[in-house]
Amino acid sequence: MNTFLRFALLAGAVVLAGCAGDENQMHSKGPHDSTAPAAEQLASIRYDVGPCHGFCPVYSVEVRADGTTTFIGQQHTQVYGKQARQNGAQALTRLQRTLAPWQPVMNQQRESSGCEPRVTDMSQYTVTWTGRDGRQATLLHDGGCRSASALSLTHLLREEIPQTLGISNWIGTPSSNAVTTPVN
Repeated sequence: MNTFLRFALLAGAVVLAGCAGDENQMHSKGPHDSTAPAAEQLASIRYDVGPCHGFCPVYSVEVRADGTTTFIGQQHTQVYGKQARQNGAQALTRLQRTLAPWQPVMNQQRESSGCEPRVTDMSQYTVTWTGRDGRQATLLHDGGCRSASALSLTHLLREEIPQTLGISNWIGTPSSNAVTTPVN
């Protein structure tokens, strides 16, 4: 029994170390990580917000290298359809710096970690970095994840980035939905 207990404790420590390693790996990257392309090497950053089991907004946002920001409201948004605005050439650089800590290596897809505790039925986010060479990095993020890091990313995607990009009014609130004629 004593051998079993030592084995169980060792196995538990290995599992915990593996989880901690994954969390640290996710946040060890910074804007100057050599595996993450600089903003001038990116063609665009796009994120899609998926549905929840309720009235969460469903939309996509893409910021291109020239600063063009395109919003497509699909469900439970203030504006439906395609809208565009010009945010200046630095918009992509600012967005890349903001999201750099979570950016996977190009040509890879990763899920955000730190999902315990987790609330079910929340919006899902897909963030895609596209390089000028066509390579992509994709992050899948569950808005129900409640670790400090995951909450920070959810807040950025849901609140801060839309405000910075000037699209908050297009998203609106679920209770204030109004149909607006989309821009072609």
